[in-house]
Amino acid sequence: MPMRRLKPPAAPAGVIACAIASVIALAACSSSAKSAAKKDVTITACTSSPTGGHPTATGNIVNHSSKASLYTIHVKFTDSSGNGVGDGVAAVAKVDPGTSATWRANGTLNAKGPLTCKLSSVTRNAVPTA
Repeated sequence: MPMRRLKPPAAPAGVIACAIASVIALAACSSSAKSAAKKDVTITACTSSPTGGHPTATGNIVNHSSKASLYTIHVKFTDSSGNGVGDGVAAVAKVDPGTSATWRANGTLNAKGPLTCKLSSVTRNAVPTA
C-alpha cells in the first residue's frame, strides 16, 4: 500500500495578515527609536594614531528620553579615500534622563593618516529599575 503525504493545514488568512501587520509595526517602532537615540549622540573627536595604531572616536550623549538608559554606539572609520578602516563600539551603562555622558570607541584595525568617523548606529535601552 503506497504512503500518502499529508499536507500541513493552511493558516487562516486573518492570522497571516495579523502577523505581517505586527512585523511592520515593530519595524516602524524600532526605526523611530533608533533615530531618536542617534540624535542623542555626537562625535566630538576622530583621531588616528600617528604610529598607525587603532583610531579613536570620542563624543557626548545627552539623554532626551524620560528613562535612565544604556547606550550602545557603533562608529565606522574611513580613510581620506573613503575606504573603510574598521569599526569601533562604545557602551555607556547608565545615562539618567536630561543628563549627559561621554563615550570612547577604539577602532578594530590599524589606521594611519587622516580619518573620518561616522555614527553607524546607536541603540538606547531603558535601564531596569530595582
